Amino acid sequence: MRAVCILLCIMLLHVGCSSDNEAVNQEENELMDVISSTSVAFAYSDQRIKDFLALPTEAYVSCYFYFPEDLAIDIIFGLDMEWLEGVDNPIHFPGGDWMSLAGITREGILWFPIGSPENLLGTPTDTNKWEIRDLNIDLAPNTWYKMTIHSDFNKREFLSFRLEGNELDITQDISGFPLEYPNYAPFDKSFLTFYTHALRSKEFAPDNVGGTKVYFDDMEGGILVGDTFETIFSNGFEGQNQITDIPVALPIIPLSGITENLFYYENDEAKIQITSTISRTGNHAMECDASLLKE
Repeated sequence: MRAVCILLCIMLLHVGCSSDNEAVNQEENELMDVISSTSVAFAYSDQRIKDFLALPTEAYVSCYFYFPEDLAIDIIFGLDMEWLEGVDNPIHFPGGDWMSLAGITREGILWFPIGSPENLLGTPTDTNKWEIRDLNIDLAPNTWYKMTIHSDFNKREFLSFRLEGNELDITQDISGFPLEYPNYAPFDKSFLTFYTHALRSKEFAPDNVGGTKVYFDDMEGGILVGDTFETIFSNGFEGQNQITDIPVALPIIPLSGITENLFYYENDEAKIQITSTISRTGNHAMECDASLLKE
């Protein structure tokens, strides 16, 4: 089963729902080939963030996650933190997008995309190279765990991945692996983004069998200021009821039109919602549903 999860990683790109078992008898043409149910929030106005954007250092994103008993073993879920350079006065490349993304399965398969030499020279590329690690654990359902991704945006490299909860405290040294530049992002100014995600591919789930929902709560982002990490983003999903599309105005997207600390749909197919069904603290959490069933 772990081999299935590893193969699925190669397929996937940072790219109100029906019952999970209702889709078993659906025809293939009613299923999407792949889904990336991803939420995204923006941060840019804090002076510490502005200082970081002018001279990037180390940073992290963390969040608690939870899944029910029936979650399918092929669902990959996790976090991402990205530094987008904008087109005005970038440090490296106009529209540069440096992605610190990682995910895990309920069977403890850790995966993250690796940047290519072309990325570091300014050319965005499709996600086609991965580091895959079996942590030799099985995560328990109905349990809150905390995931943390730590990266060095100055070097544009990963540093570590940490998993805590249910008597686990595992840190994987992933230092030295370059961050990927997956796409040109024509925003006018530079900023940071924070994501939750749940992913699935029809190639390894042709009948969409099993549960597909993962929940996230108490998200946090921090940056290194001097010798200390300071929190510059915190969200418990209590401040909004509805999720909307990112306001886009091409060819250059004005950052001023985007509300900070508000979660948006990262893509058109994303099945995400703020839910009160399950929460770690407060009354709400983020639900990411990786069901391939077309709506």
